Amino acid sequence: MTTSRSYHVHVVLSAGGLWQGSVKELPEVTDSHRSLSSLETRLRRKISAAAGISEDDVAIESDITTGNKKLDERLAEARELRRQADDLNSRARQAAAPLANTLVSKGVSQRDVGTLLSVSGALVNSMLKKT
Repeated sequence: MTTSRSYHVHVVLSAGGLWQGSVKELPEVTDSHRSLSSLETRLRRKISAAAGISEDDVAIESDITTGNKKLDERLAEARELRRQADDLNSRARQAAAPLANTLVSKGVSQRDVGTLLSVSGALVNSMLKKT
């Protein structure tokens, strides 16, 4: 069984709009692309070739910067808010699922349960299937 190996990639947005990546452990491995996902794919290929391992065994940990400290801070804040929103959404669903079950067992329609919980009937249906 092979295990993946982590490589640290520093990515910077250039003035021309290209993302430029360099690999800490393999300084000779660099690349650039307009798309972050394409850059990662290309770097994964180059790392694989340079290290002599399968692309599937390459784990990339990226440090991405726009080159603008204030913008990077605002992006980090937005990501943290998104993480918090996802956490609250998950907690809301966990709280709502038993309520949906109880209401439906009392004969309340899924549509009405959705109205009471401020969610769609489809989400109520999904919650009922998971409980």
